[in-house]
Amino acid sequence: MSRRTFVGTALAGTALALGGTARALGRSPQTAQAVRLTNHLEVLPRATWGADLAPKGPMAPEDVRFLLVHHTATSNRIPDQRQLIRNIFAFHTSNAKRWNDVAYNYFVGPDGTVWEGRAGSLDGPVVADATGGNQGFSQLVCLLGDFSTTAPPAAMQHSLVLLLAHLSQRYNLSTWKDATNSFVSRGSNRWPAGRQVEARTISGHRDMTFTACPGNAAYGLLDDWRARVHPIVAASWVRPGLQPAVRSRLEAP
Repeated sequence: MSRRTFVGTALAGTALALGGTARALGRSPQTAQAVRLTNHLEVLPRATWGADLAPKGPMAPEDVRFLLVHHTATSNRIPDQRQLIRNIFAFHTSNAKRWNDVAYNYFVGPDGTVWEGRAGSLDGPVVADATGGNQGFSQLVCLLGDFSTTAPPAAMQHSLVLLLAHLSQRYNLSTWKDATNSFVSRGSNRWPAGRQVEARTISGHRDMTFTACPGNAAYGLLDDWRARVHPIVAASWVRPGLQPAVRSRLEAP
């Protein structure tokens, strides 16, 4: 069964297993406030979509060397982003995947809404999971939708760039053109365990695994996103008296 089919149709069959009814799974909890990371970037914490969905196991800390962009490969018609993320949780923690939580550290919606995914990601680096194996050393940012032939909406791209810039700063990752970092793979179907890997600071899922993710249209935009991320990161190097003005200009939509 494909990811699109499972995520799109499995919710009714898994509602009881998740400890609630289909109606309960469709509610939109407002128990937590958005977390402001920069003047222009807010993230809705996990509690806003999964307050009643505990991870199935512990979340280990990660040694972050690079950032990895994914897409959900689900329909671009998303009436309820919370519902979709809950469906993904059901899929990722089901027998089909057997992961402890949603695979991704963050989600970005088509309207630019940013969501915390895997538990603890807002607090610090958390080991993620990935189809094809987790080679490690990354934080995963996932676009809600299918970007195989359609480019992500402008609002989604804008928030993605701000999030990638924030994570690059947070984990002290170089965003210079062609910047890379190296690590020893923990194992994926592209990079076997023990293999030395050189990864660009902002990469696509297909760079680490044999997959079409994040879709041809999104993957073709990676260089543009890298070019947009760097000035935002570089603005943080400006002396404090100038930083707010520079940030405002660089981060404007």
